[in-house]
Amino acid sequence: MDYNIISGDGHIDLAWLPHDLFVSNAPEEYKSRMPMVAETEEGPRWMVEGVDVGKIPGGALASLQPPPRGKSPQIDRMYEAGFYDGRPHPATPELRLADLRMDGIDADVIYGILGMGSVMPNRESLLWVYRIYNDWLVDFCSTYPGRFVGLACIPNDSPENAAEEVRRAAAMGLKGADFGVSNLPKPIWHRDWDPLWEASAECNVPLSFHTVGLTLDGVPTDENMAKEYNLAYTATRITLFQLAGAEYLTSLIFSQVLERHPQFRFVLGECGVSWIPYVLQRADEESEDQMQAVGLDMKPSEFWHRQGFTTFQQESTAAEFVHLVGEDNVIWGSDYPHHDGVWPDSQKVIEHDLGSLEEKVRRKLTRDNTGKLYRMI
Repeated sequence: MDYNIISGDGHIDLAWLPHDLFVSNAPEEYKSRMPMVAETEEGPRWMVEGVDVGKIPGGALASLQPPPRGKSPQIDRMYEAGFYDGRPHPATPELRLADLRMDGIDADVIYGILGMGSVMPNRESLLWVYRIYNDWLVDFCSTYPGRFVGLACIPNDSPENAAEEVRRAAAMGLKGADFGVSNLPKPIWHRDWDPLWEASAECNVPLSFHTVGLTLDGVPTDENMAKEYNLAYTATRITLFQLAGAEYLTSLIFSQVLERHPQFRFVLGECGVSWIPYVLQRADEESEDQMQAVGLDMKPSEFWHRQGFTTFQQESTAAEFVHLVGEDNVIWGSDYPHHDGVWPDSQKVIEHDLGSLEEKVRRKLTRDNTGKLYRMI
């Protein structure tokens, strides 16, 4: 299939999924624990065991109500483009494809509902949520072969369950997976996670760590504090959102995951570009100084260039740092349909942010790197 531009970062959130998806497909004993849509005084809401998902930390992307006009210029632009016409564009294949074409994009990589890991109160129920979603995702991607690359949601309750779902996803034809680092029973640098890295490498399924933002001190907890400081707190968190990738990156390097599993490839989802050279420089320096005892057989930056990728959507400084991060390691994505994405103006953003690059380098960022990573080209 011929591609001009492939977006390496798109999304399907809970809000867009069929309302009966989980209840209809769960085993009988789990049906009452599944996410379901219920009518409330505030309108239809996604609920889990009687609790409104949208009111749980981590459940913000479950809202069935469109955002108000005027909330941000990007939201208004999406209204103008017809996104909020009452139909679930992201999870309706023909509507999603039409939106991509409107934006000059030929195919996209789809991140899913990994955030349910922060919402579901029962770990066994969460396993079924991910399995049901992954099964549905296979069918969704099959509607327009080569246009949608769905990433399987991988449970993080145990290395064994994670590895099993990677292998199951690969057997179903999914070419990538997404793994959450929130609420892990053990940190990602622990050797107990080796079965997951092994499964990812053996199945040729790159594993994404999509940023969920930094954990900040001083969350406004009481009502009075929230009224005065919530905007400042939120603005701080949004501004630093991508920088959580630094922890994922250095954890994989210094725990020797990349050394032990040279065929394992990972993606820092929506983590940006411009901070990476500094972190790699620091890692290189420390690996030869205070952290020499770790005993890496290559420089941290060399592991990155061999096995790592990062995605970004709008970053005017990205072009300045591509040569340091690696032109083979950077992936552009529109972040469709999120409000901090660039749909339907991707072409303008690409030209603004990457127009100074040579055509062959720009093509790597907007097509080749994604296509090769997910075996599309």
